[in-house]
Amino acid sequence: MKSIYGSLLIALVTYLASITANSAESPRFVSVTAGGDHVCALTGGGDAYCWGSNQFGQLGIGSTDAEPHTKPVKVATHVKLTTVAAGAAHTCGLTRDGSAFCWGANDSAQLGDGSIKNSSLPVRVAGNVTFKAIGPGGTHTCAVSVDGVGYCWGGNWHGQLGVGNRDGDAAAPCCYRVPTRIRTDLAFSSVVAGGIDSCAVAVDRKAYCWGSPQEGRLGTGAADAANKSADKTLPAMVEGEIAFASVTPGAFHTCGLATTNRVFCWGGNVFQMESAVPKRIDGVTEFTSLSTGLIHDCAVSRDGVASCWGQNGSGELGDGTTLDAATPQRVATNRRLALIAAGGNVFVAKPGDVALWGFTCALTSDDATVLCWGDNRHGTLGNGGTNRALTPTPIVNP
Repeated sequence: MKSIYGSLLIALVTYLASITANSAESPRFVSVTAGGDHVCALTGGGDAYCWGSNQFGQLGIGSTDAEPHTKPVKVATHVKLTTVAAGAAHTCGLTRDGSAFCWGANDSAQLGDGSIKNSSLPVRVAGNVTFKAIGPGGTHTCAVSVDGVGYCWGGNWHGQLGVGNRDGDAAAPCCYRVPTRIRTDLAFSSVVAGGIDSCAVAVDRKAYCWGSPQEGRLGTGAADAANKSADKTLPAMVEGEIAFASVTPGAFHTCGLATTNRVFCWGGNVFQMESAVPKRIDGVTEFTSLSTGLIHDCAVSRDGVASCWGQNGSGELGDGTTLDAATPQRVATNRRLALIAAGGNVFVAKPGDVALWGFTCALTSDDATVLCWGDNRHGTLGNGGTNRALTPTPIVNP
């Protein structure tokens, strides 16, 4: 009789252990996005998890602090999201019905809720617009309605909202506190905010940019880039006969993925202009996913191989070195990747004293694991520590 009870007890313990193990499994993520010093990932069930810096509430956990959040934490909201996108110090997401929610820094009204007050919890973007895509940037945010109309809100001192001026609304001279329609008849498939510029892809696959032309980031030619005070307050077509699938502005440069799966970039870095018009990135030719970072860029090929290029002082290229590279370098992993996100930030102590750092995260295509590498001072690698990694490392289970 004791043996029977013993067998039942062992079976019960084994069953309970399996339940515990399953409950501890990592959520299955479907996307990952990187900001200035934080990262967010979205599950198939619509829950967002974020990690890294929470100085302005960009993790969406209901509080702010100056400590690194080295492990993923769930965004504190009952709202289920279909899209999540990280800006420099704020984050935005869309729900299934097209409502937009944002959280984090709001000093320039980049949250779009009608205020200039930071929020550590998701707040609904004002208005009754139904959105299909959203792209937060530095101090402003842009989005596209389901009928292809582009909207932007937030800081506008370089005309980066595309509303035809560099003004703000009556109560906020710096910015527009609620979504404001871009002044154009163009229909867009995407609009993404950069640092002090914005870029979009029209339904005919032409790319447009507006805002500051510094470093050639608008892609509208050398004459515009040379006249740094000639802000473009309305969408201007990017030079070249290139059909784009997506275009994403970074802080100082912009990259786009052509419908031919080639990557083109334009602009420069914090120090100088490199190209005022789209320039093809040599190397792998069949990219399907692209991310523009602050000082580096990354893309994933059709067969799931990731490559990165640019500055690499923190190991953000993921090739096991800290050597900068002008051409794509293969990320040191045998895992097949589906999506990739390049992040990073800059700190200017005084003129000539500039600190730059970057990091990268990616989503595997087989088991939806998030891998991260590069700078980790704010816990952006999500692996429980703050030491940098020169090759991909998995995040800690939430």
